[in-house]
Amino acid sequence: MNNGKTRKLAITALLVVLTFVLGLTPIGYIPNPILPVLSLTLMCLPVIIGTITEGLKTGLVLGFVFGVTSFLKALGVTMAPDALGTLILCISVVKTMVVIFIPRLVIPVVTWLVYKAFARESKGSQSIATGMAAFAGSVTNTVLFLGALYLLFLPQAANIAGFLSGMSAVTGFEITAGTLFGLYAFLGGVNGLPEAVVAVLLCVPIVWAIQKQKSKRNPA
Repeated sequence: MNNGKTRKLAITALLVVLTFVLGLTPIGYIPNPILPVLSLTLMCLPVIIGTITEGLKTGLVLGFVFGVTSFLKALGVTMAPDALGTLILCISVVKTMVVIFIPRLVIPVVTWLVYKAFARESKGSQSIATGMAAFAGSVTNTVLFLGALYLLFLPQAANIAGFLSGMSAVTGFEITAGTLFGLYAFLGGVNGLPEAVVAVLLCVPIVWAIQKQKSKRNPA
């Protein structure tokens, strides 16, 4: 095995471990102050970083691992169980698997396409492309997760609304089946935009550092 493959394998393994650590502990999830059951997540970061630095295949592996940690959270076997995930898992295992895995597997695809569309040879261009790809990848996760959750579990909207109302940190904040879509759209902004900004701020310097090390090992 040559040095390039060894390095790629090592970075991929490191990012897989990081994904598990973030996903199976409270580190990767910051409770939303309005609705703690829906957390701001750092889970997209390893997926985005791995996709940009190591390629789409690595990104897909990391996206799948992200999904696995979400499924384990729904089963309640982690340090940071997911009450909403457990609820929808009890309603439908198949639908829950779609909600959990599809958005996570699309993250690297969108990230890769956006990065390749804007990256050029200059370092400044690559940093801009990384920022745009990180933003797009993070937003993709938020939109697809909430969208799939709403569309697939629309028949159980009243049950989910009642559950979310009970979990709300705001006294007297009642969620109904009729207002559930508006709530999801609101949370998409409240959760999604900060997550995307954090993804940009962290992914750009980390990707730059990894790519710098790669260029040192493989000078032109």
